[in-house]
Amino acid sequence: MSLITVATSHIRAYQRYNLQISSTMTRHQIVPFLTFASLVILFSCGNEKKVSASATKGQSVKWKTYRGVNVGCDIQEEDIADLARSGANLMRFSMPMCTLMDLEPPYTLRSEAFQKLDSVLLWGEKHKVSVLIDPHRYPGTKHQWTMLGNDPFWQDFKWHDILIQFWDAVASRYADRGNVIAGYDLLNEPEIPIDLIKGSPQDAGLLYEKLTKTIRRKDTVHTLVYALPRVYDSVTKKMLGYHHGISFIDIPKDDNRCIETHTYFPKEFTHQNIWEPGVDIPYPVTIDSVHWDKEQMEKEQEALINFSKNNPDTPILVGEFSCPRWTGDDGIEYIQDVIDIAEKYNWSWAYHAYREASVWDAEMSITDRNDTTRTATAPRWELLRSYFERNNKE
Repeated sequence: MSLITVATSHIRAYQRYNLQISSTMTRHQIVPFLTFASLVILFSCGNEKKVSASATKGQSVKWKTYRGVNVGCDIQEEDIADLARSGANLMRFSMPMCTLMDLEPPYTLRSEAFQKLDSVLLWGEKHKVSVLIDPHRYPGTKHQWTMLGNDPFWQDFKWHDILIQFWDAVASRYADRGNVIAGYDLLNEPEIPIDLIKGSPQDAGLLYEKLTKTIRRKDTVHTLVYALPRVYDSVTKKMLGYHHGISFIDIPKDDNRCIETHTYFPKEFTHQNIWEPGVDIPYPVTIDSVHWDKEQMEKEQEALINFSKNNPDTPILVGEFSCPRWTGDDGIEYIQDVIDIAEKYNWSWAYHAYREASVWDAEMSITDRNDTTRTATAPRWELLRSYFERNNKE
């Protein structure tokens, strides 16, 4: 592909990105456009040869059983090499700290973030660890780590349009990138009301349908991962977890799809004392007359389990699960219960998180929150590795 062809295609993509040059644009508006176009041309051409070398153009990359981890923007090749040696076969690369798009106008695609993603893909390919691309955060959202029901994103279709144009650009860039890409994680932790108005900006299913059509025009190869929403009931003031979301939205019937849930329940246990020390909550534990143990954890996911049984060709991913590492043996039991339930139904899973934040770091002490020394024999890490070993037997 020639430089002119690359330049033309990316400028056209950028124009579609609702930043078209017009007679009304000021000099200050034109300069960012030209700067952006130049950067896109530069880093696209720089990676052109590498992308082509690993491409499986036209060949669908179907989801397989993954056992892996979430990683963040600080991940380096050495970390991925260590991860590969553990037997893990998936990185969910979450990018809220290095967003692929500016969150403020003019919502420019960020070349340095794409360069980081390209590096992670190259490292993953080299060490045989697949990458689930998780942009994680978009314009119109307020929280760094999750989506909120009162985000502007769910109140105006303009935010959906920005997201559609974003994924059009991503699909154009990575359609031929090959099987190092496990899939595209379209949204992270959406939240919808229980009395969702169909056809409104609240309608996550409608958004997924639009995203699917947009991406499939450019990329028919990679798996589309549809994250289930948590569901808020304003009458009871209760939040239903992600696994309940399967009953509240319509998931596109794409031929290469995966359904994603996150397991953070009971939250009193999974998010205890994260910011500062406090009262320790055990596991198993009884909360509001509900006894939370492995049996209850499985019961809580009944709707998703039934969907999985009735749709055996649609894989399920537990895209995040965890609890503070210093919860000791209780934390070990909790992590094992989450994984065992996933394994029972042949669901893929990704532990949260690997070398991203000390609160979740499986290579650190399971009792002392102040001890941040990493060891290969840390109990939680040994537990995860015992499951990662199954990847080599399949």
